[in-house]
This record gives sequence, structure tokens and C-alpha cells, in this order.
Amino acid sequence: MRAPLISHRSRLVRGLTLGVVVTGVFASSVSAATTQVAANDNRTFSPSSVTQSVGGGVHWAASGIDEHSVTQDQAVFDSGAAVAGLDFARVFSAGTFAYHCEKHADQGMRGQVRVPPQVLASPRGLPFTVRWATAASNTGTRFDVQYRVGSGAWRTWKANTTARSAVFGARSAPVRVVRRKSYSFRVVSRLSTSARSGLSPVRTFRPS
Repeated sequence: MRAPLISHRSRLVRGLTLGVVVTGVFASSVSAATTQVAANDNRTFSPSSVTQSVGGGVHWAASGIDEHSVTQDQAVFDSGAAVAGLDFARVFSAGTFAYHCEKHADQGMRGQVRVPPQVLASPRGLPFTVRWATAASNTGTRFDVQYRVGSGAWRTWKANTTARSAVFGARSAPVRVVRRKSYSFRVVSRLSTSARSGLSPVRTFRPS
């Protein structure tokens, strides 16, 4: 009668241990999607420049006792008046988001978040998906998406679209995708005509 009890307890311990490991992996994955930026009393953001993925987050927090804010230069996001104990976060769409502390901008307290669009290997075949926002993104509701083929001129693919992604080359629109040609993309995220990001870093893809 005792042997099965010991075996059952052993299985239970192993199961609990596995549960802790799996939970730890999930927690690590979630935390890896958010970059922590410190608002320092020496009038700096650290790091001052962040490159993030579409759907990734940035969390700003005070590292000292001074009052700080986070204000995007074109009013895409704003933490409000400068406060001690700053605690503010955004989930990003594609674009380049320059920002500053309202209280200390003239002392050089500035930063930027750079987010290139993503290229996804779907659907099957030569057309592919480009994504510039996710359902969780809160740094834009409309998007301007440009493309170029090779080293050609930049052209508009999507203007003021509310879509968060699209298939490039579907039904040969806007162009027919060809193997071994390079296709580049850049994006502006906007809340309104004036509240907008700068152009995102360029993402280039070459179907093989």
C-alpha cells in the first residue's frame, strides 16, 4: 500500500516542478517583449534609443525622485504632466517615435523608439504578408505604408489605412512578386493628420 503512495507523490512533485519551469518560460517570453527605459534624475532616458518589434512594448519608469514625463514630439502619446514616480507604457506599431520630457527637454532629456514593419512568411507562395501593427498597439490607428522594388523610387501602397497588415503581391497588387528581387517597406503611424510618427526604419525582404 505504501509503494503506490510514494510513487504518486513522486509524480506529483515532478508535475509541480514542471509547472514552475513552464510558467517561468512563459513569464520570460512576456517580459522579453517589453523594453524598460529609466527616467533618470541626471536628465536622461536610459537607454535613450530603443529598437522594438511591432507589437512590442516600452515601459518608462522613474529611477530617482525627480519629476518626469514622456511626450511624443507629435502628440502620438503623452504620459501627462511631469510627476515623481513616472510609470508609463505603450505597445508599438511601426514608425520612429521621437519623444521628450516636457520639464527637461531643453536640458536634452530626449529619446526615440524605432519600430520597423515585419515580414511574415505567409501565405504559401511568392506573395507575403507585411505587418505594421497588432491589435494591442496603441501608437496609431491609421497607417501610411510605402514600398519600393530594388533601388527604385518609393511608392505608396496603403494611405491612411486602418488595416494592421496586408498581403503584398496578392493578385499582383500592387506589383507581381518575383523571386530574388528585393522589396522594402517603411511606415508612418498616425492618430490624426498632425499626431504622427516619423518614418519607420526600412524592412527589406527578398523572396528566394
